[in-house]
Amino acid sequence: MKINHIYGTALGFFLFTFSASASSVPLVVGTYNFQLDGGGGGAQATLNGTQTVQIFCDNFANDIYVPSTNSANVTTLGSSENLSETRFGDVSSWTTISLPGDPTEQNFLDSGAGTAASARYDMVAYLVSQYNIGNGNTAANNQIQEAIWTLMDPAAYATASPVVSLIDPSELGVPTADLEAAADWYLGGGATNAFLSQFEVLSDATMTAGSSADGYVGIGGFQEQIVFTPAPEPRGSIWMLIGLFGVAGFVLQRARGKKLALAA
Repeated sequence: MKINHIYGTALGFFLFTFSASASSVPLVVGTYNFQLDGGGGGAQATLNGTQTVQIFCDNFANDIYVPSTNSANVTTLGSSENLSETRFGDVSSWTTISLPGDPTEQNFLDSGAGTAASARYDMVAYLVSQYNIGNGNTAANNQIQEAIWTLMDPAAYATASPVVSLIDPSELGVPTADLEAAADWYLGGGATNAFLSQFEVLSDATMTAGSSADGYVGIGGFQEQIVFTPAPEPRGSIWMLIGLFGVAGFVLQRARGKKLALAA
C-alpha cells in the first residue's frame, strides 16, 4: 500500500477539536518549500499565530495537508527533552537497518543507544539540517527524506494491517550514506543542547497514545513535523540598539563640547 504524505491540495482549513491538549498551539500550514518525488519535503507554516517556520516531516504513515490549520503540541529537543507528546516518544523497537560498512554504526542503530527514541529524534534533527532547500527536488534531498523515514520506522509497522511499507523516493537504493552520517554525528557528540535547541517536534494534539500492540506509536492526527528555528545572528534589533547607543554617545559628546565652549 502506498502511503501519501504532504498533499498539494486546497482542502481548506480543519476545525480545531475539543480534544486538543491545553498546551497545544495553532499550526497553519501555508505553502511548499520543496516537494520530493516520493512525498515529504518541506513547507512554510505559521506556529502559534506569529512565528513563521519551515517544517519537515519525520513520519511516513500519516498525512498533512497544504494548506491546512491544525492544533500541535510542541516539543523542544535537547538533553532534558520530554517526548511524551510526540508520536514516537515511547517506541523502543525499530525496523532493522542494514548497513554494509562499519559494524559500530549497525550495532548503535539496532541494539545500542541508537534504539532510544530520543536518539532517533536527534538524528532526524541532524538530517533536517543537511537539507539544501534552495536546490529543491534533488536526489540528495530525496535521500535525506528517505533516511529520516527509515530512522523513524517502528518495528510495529512491519506487522501492521495493512503493512506500512517504506518507499525509496530517489530510486537510488537505501540511503546508506545519510544513515551512516547521522550515526557518526551522534556517536561523535554532535547531539549537544546548543544544536538540538534549534529544533522542535510538532505533533498532533488530538492523536491518541498507542498500546503495546501498536508498538506505542501515537495514533491518528496529522503527519508529525520537525521545525528548524536557527538561533538568530547578532543583527537586526541588536544592531539597532548598538546604533542607538552610538548616536546617544555622539549627542552627549557634542553637548559636552558646547558646554565647555560656553564656559570659556
